[in-house]
Amino acid sequence: MDKNTLIGIVLCIAVFIGFSLYNRPSEEQIQAQKRYRDSVAAVHAERVQAELAQERLRDSIAGLSESVLTDSAQMADYARQFGKFSGCAFGEEKEVVLENENVKVTLNSKGAKISEVEVLGYQTYSGEPLMVMKKDALNEMNIDFFCGSQAVSTKKLFFNCVKQTKNEAVFRAAVDGGSWLEFAYSLQEGSYLLDYSVTFHNLDGVLNKNSSYIDFTWNQALPVLERGNKWESQHSGLYYKYEDDGAEYLSLTADEDKTNLNGFTKWIAYKGEFFSSVLIAGAHFANAEVSFRNINTNNNFKFLSSRVGFSVSDTVKNMAFYFGPNKFKTLKETVLTANGETQDDLGLQELVPLGWGIFGWINRIAIIPLFNWLGSFISSYGLIILIMTVIIKIVIFPLTYKSYKSTASMRVLKPQVEEINKKYPKQEQAMEKQQAVMALYRKVGISPMGGCLPLLLQMPILIAMFNFFPASIELRQQGFLWATDLSSYDSILDLPFSIPWYGDHVSLFTLLMAAAMVVSTKINSSQMDTGSQQMPGMKMMMYFMPVMMVFWFNDYSSGLSYYYFLSNIITIIQMIIIRRTLDEEEILKKLNSKAAKNAGKKKSGFMARLEEAQRRQLEEMKKQQNKKRR
Repeated sequence: MDKNTLIGIVLCIAVFIGFSLYNRPSEEQIQAQKRYRDSVAAVHAERVQAELAQERLRDSIAGLSESVLTDSAQMADYARQFGKFSGCAFGEEKEVVLENENVKVTLNSKGAKISEVEVLGYQTYSGEPLMVMKKDALNEMNIDFFCGSQAVSTKKLFFNCVKQTKNEAVFRAAVDGGSWLEFAYSLQEGSYLLDYSVTFHNLDGVLNKNSSYIDFTWNQALPVLERGNKWESQHSGLYYKYEDDGAEYLSLTADEDKTNLNGFTKWIAYKGEFFSSVLIAGAHFANAEVSFRNINTNNNFKFLSSRVGFSVSDTVKNMAFYFGPNKFKTLKETVLTANGETQDDLGLQELVPLGWGIFGWINRIAIIPLFNWLGSFISSYGLIILIMTVIIKIVIFPLTYKSYKSTASMRVLKPQVEEINKKYPKQEQAMEKQQAVMALYRKVGISPMGGCLPLLLQMPILIAMFNFFPASIELRQQGFLWATDLSSYDSILDLPFSIPWYGDHVSLFTLLMAAAMVVSTKINSSQMDTGSQQMPGMKMMMYFMPVMMVFWFNDYSSGLSYYYFLSNIITIIQMIIIRRTLDEEEILKKLNSKAAKNAGKKKSGFMARLEEAQRRQLEEMKKQQNKKRR
């Protein structure tokens, strides 16, 4: 840029600034313009208010005249819609609150329904009161029946509360002639159960005799209660239990619409990760239809719906609701009394996912009693997990010792195995080499599976713990070290972005667990170095697994990662101690002594047949190789 161009730009800027300053209005002009705008706005506001006042006046006059003209028409319309219950078609909504030490239930006179439920003694992850059911348009309780030819829905009826105490409320929708429909709620002391009964009093001549069933509909949206909604969503859904069968559930991820339950249904549960709402039948539901879908509205994440049928011939329908925690002991001890009889086992404890088969039995018989016993006198759950891990490792130590000793026995035979490898160096001699190695092992009396079998026997415990920790409500919002909630992930660093398959945070317990696994794997692989050729890629897979665990466990319960970390640390210590106490020279002497004793023994029939089968297989392989050479 030359000098003349620069001077021209500066002069243009100066002219522009000067012109702006010259034409700027004075302070008096600014104030005058502001007064003008304010006066225009005031006139416009007065005009709008006058128009609204005139419109309200016209509406009120029209409403008065219309109400006078249409009162009889409105009542006739109510009669057409509600039949004998037309007198309950209008009224005022009122709320009734029932409360004990565990739960607070809010009832609404319109529909005589449950509108809100708070579980006391717990909070959401953000510190708010824990509502398993909120006042939400999606939540609905309704009974459909026919009154003559009219289909009546109780959600449209206004009930009168005829009895109210701290724990009990009775609502009635009355018709002429001393007949009424009654809903009664009773909150049991010291329990999470809300007894619920429906009574059709003296309505035989009112109900449609051609209708054999009455439908009860229950819809509810699950609110977000826990930290890490992804994990909460994966462990929430609709569960149900048939009268003589175990609990089942709809898909926890994919939407399912109008699934018919073909059997006598005992209960239907809307299960959250740690809290559930359960509808329990006094006897059973004759038929039921359930559905589920994922949503994302008003801080809700799932919408669950069910419709159950009652026989019209039943005068009273006794049911109950369970609103409370998914705590194994609490659910197992929850009983229902119907017709004077106590039902001892409702099977509600099946809402706690402890694993199937042997894994569930290990949790029920061993892990839960031990956990509860330690929790009865220790307040720190981090310390409880530490003591549990030590106890479990002591119990399974004989298996660990046997596995290590078997591995050590194979390791001391390494020189002899290497001699066999030298004797059969060619690839086509692989079968002969394997037979020779197996013969050596049989001669000294050890099994190649001796080191693997004890480890396999420990697997059920590891898998049982994998199910136990994420399902334990006792760990919910319990902090330890840097973890603020042992039932959820721990985070030492929140990332400003999300990594696929990993997440948007860094879990330190997961990293420590993976590091301990790498050290344990390295020590274990060095113990198993017997000189035999390992499968291709086996070592890489052994180290690849801890890396994958970092991705899998980053969103898991930090209590689980903490347990696996401790378990690996104790295993490392055990292996170091066992290795220093075992005398490998003494092991070799015993093996050689056993080989000398077995040398003169006759082979068993099984071993003879096995060797004969191996010999024939070897001969067949040689024939195939000879054919290829030709």
